Amino acid sequence: MIFIGLFFIFIAGLLIFIKLKCMITGKPVEGEIVGYVRGAKGAYGFVGYNYRIRLEYKGEVYYVTALEGVTTMSENIPKKNLGMYCCVYFNPKAPKKTVAIKGFHRVEWLATLLLLIGLLSIILEWILMI
Repeated sequence: MIFIGLFFIFIAGLLIFIKLKCMITGKPVEGEIVGYVRGAKGAYGFVGYNYRIRLEYKGEVYYVTALEGVTTMSENIPKKNLGMYCCVYFNPKAPKKTVAIKGFHRVEWLATLLLLIGLLSIILEWILMI
């Protein structure tokens, strides 16, 4: 149980690190959500898609993948937020890297939830050992 708690805390820290790195090293650039990239397929039909964003930076067009995304219960590609303009943190030195969308906070909530579950499992294991 302690291993699972530490694993959840590690994943939460990794998510926060990636989001903060994107925010610190990137520059705010306006982009448009043009599609999705299938990120993961889980149990019971859950499928996660990351946003695919088209942005223009200094006269060049880039297609980047966002850290944020949407989860569905089927194999059908979602249509949520398609065509939406958003501001992303884009690092021109690493244009193929993942970007973070300004104003989307799903990753922070997920990291907070994982951190709380990890801490709770460690505390419960510690209490049960006493």
